Amino acid sequence: MEYIKKKDSVIITYLVNNKINVFVGKVKKIKKITFHIVKKNQEVIIKKTFFLKNPNFISLKINQ
Repeated sequence: MEYIKKKDSVIITYLVNNKINVFVGKVKKIKKITFHIVKKNQEVIIKKTFFLKNPNFISLKINQ
């Protein structure tokens, strides 16, 4: 079993409105129940916060 660490590159899949979304980025912060992912796309920084116990959370993989 692998644990995510700060500055790891990850791929996350999750459900929103019955659609599967994929988000790729680097882990910025890890707290007890949340973690923050940052993605830089064409000089625009996108930040997302994910809850560890989210029922819409499908998978989290460390991108190598």
